[in-house]
Amino acid sequence: MEFITLLALMLFATLVVSHLFNKMNLPAVIGQLILGVVLGKGVLDIVKPTHEVELFAEIGVILLMFLAGLESDIKLLKKHLRPSINVAIFGVILPVALTLLTALLFNINMKESIFISVVFAATSVSISVEVLKSLNYLSSDSSTVILGAAVVDDILAIAILSVMSGTLTGDFKITQLALLLGLWVVFGIVTFIAYKWLIPGIMKLAKYIDATHATTIMALLICFIFAFFADEVQLDAVLGAFVAGIAVSNAPGFEEKVNNDIETIGYSIFIPIFFISIGINLEFTNFMHDFWLIIIFTITGIIGKLLGAGFGARISGFNMKDSYVIGSGMISRGEMALIIAQIGFNVKLLSEEYYSSVIISIILITILAPFFLKHSIGKNPL
Repeated sequence: MEFITLLALMLFATLVVSHLFNKMNLPAVIGQLILGVVLGKGVLDIVKPTHEVELFAEIGVILLMFLAGLESDIKLLKKHLRPSINVAIFGVILPVALTLLTALLFNINMKESIFISVVFAATSVSISVEVLKSLNYLSSDSSTVILGAAVVDDILAIAILSVMSGTLTGDFKITQLALLLGLWVVFGIVTFIAYKWLIPGIMKLAKYIDATHATTIMALLICFIFAFFADEVQLDAVLGAFVAGIAVSNAPGFEEKVNNDIETIGYSIFIPIFFISIGINLEFTNFMHDFWLIIIFTITGIIGKLLGAGFGARISGFNMKDSYVIGSGMISRGEMALIIAQIGFNVKLLSEEYYSSVIISIILITILAPFFLKHSIGKNPL
């Protein structure tokens, strides 16, 4: 019953902070991220990263990205494929360079500096999706580029991690990379077949099932299967959920009902827990000791994505305002960077000395990212 009590507390607190931040004309997600810090290790230490919290959080981010897929326009994604690639590439190059330089200036050894730079290369677009949804901006060209770039960024980050971790530990094999690329090709082929023929047929079949909310249950099954599939081929589960949402949206006549039902399920319980979970691991024990390292990592982490991704958008033909929106939308690191940092810590590529500093910087960037996106859209409304 302890988790049920904590769940009730988190949901009640979410209602309060969401109300307050909405009244202040700020995205509610900012309040939920800060709430996680207050309830977690850093302040009150009430909510701990238990298995139940992590499970609810994982379901939350999967549902959030599934909703993003449902609301995405595949035609716009195709149209903006080249800009998305440019945004992703430059949004990786600049943060890697700035973070590597920062780490070396603080006398961190070369191997660890390289790995830390890889951590800050990753983008976690789930926070941006929530802000874009709350501001009714998810259907814009800029948002489409952000989502497309996030997919490319995801693939780039995992590929770089695979090469770097193998190279830095002396355990790199070209056959492993070839196998990984092969699995991604299989994922792409299966996804295309499912999008074009399989899922529309399955969704039509769901109409004939005599069960309450049969179409919504079927959509959830597709979402979770694709999340599992993506995870099995060493991509992010949220990428699988996103493409599942796109595929389900290709089955005409179901989008509105499925979208409404999934929003109700997700935002009633799972998605708020995901946002809270990001902040609960933040500790301030080494904050003053590594104060300047954390501050510089945070600043370069924000600037690297903002300018790098923004430059990628600018050379793709977007004006300065849209480039600012796209750069802002790529700032957030969130769960993807936290996962990469944890992997590095486990294989001794990230030492205990700098682990906390990296985690604090990631969480600070994630909390600050929605402010930049809100500001950029405020200057450029639909």
